[in-house]
Amino acid sequence: MMKGLALGGLLALTAAPAAAAVITPVGVTATSTLNTGFYSPDNLINSSGLSGRLHDNFFGAMWASELGVNQAQLTFDLGGIFSLSGASIWNYNFGNPAEFQSTILRGVQDFRILTSLDGLTFSEVFTGTLALGTGQPLGAQNFAFTDDARFVQIDILSNYGRGTYAERDWNSGLSEVRFLSTSAVPEPGTWAMMLIGFGAIGFSMRRRRPAGHAQVA
Repeated sequence: MMKGLALGGLLALTAAPAAAAVITPVGVTATSTLNTGFYSPDNLINSSGLSGRLHDNFFGAMWASELGVNQAQLTFDLGGIFSLSGASIWNYNFGNPAEFQSTILRGVQDFRILTSLDGLTFSEVFTGTLALGTGQPLGAQNFAFTDDARFVQIDILSNYGRGTYAERDWNSGLSEVRFLSTSAVPEPGTWAMMLIGFGAIGFSMRRRRPAGHAQVA
């Protein structure tokens, strides 16, 4: 019985993570958020505005920093440690650039991605640039990097409105964020369970080893 339980648990622990290709974070915080009743950072992970792989242009399904704040940090909790292979980011997408540029120019331009196992110490793994939104249904932009992490920060360095307004550089925004994974990395408690499982299997096999032939008197 012990062997069956141990083997079953071991198979579950090793086989389940292989199916985890897209990670939806379980939580997100922002160092700055536009306080109007909309623009919550939760909009970045709750699929609001998404239809398949396209995001609409409704501002109420997006996040934006405070007016005049074009640099901000978003910290995502993945809910567990994963071997990351990249990120999918939908830029801010409210407005039509041909009609009213100040809204679409909130879109993030330059950014960094940092990762952490404990949420305290972060290391930079990627620096890149997002393309400006279109005001039409918008697909994700995909960025590749590799690291094991539970927490991921997107450090927003600039937006497309930078330098276009005399009194401020406007604010920055995004529509949705997902992370990509090759597999989940077992946490310490899980490793302990796996080792116990291996030990139980070995013990069971030793007990069931056939007895030797009886000696002839």
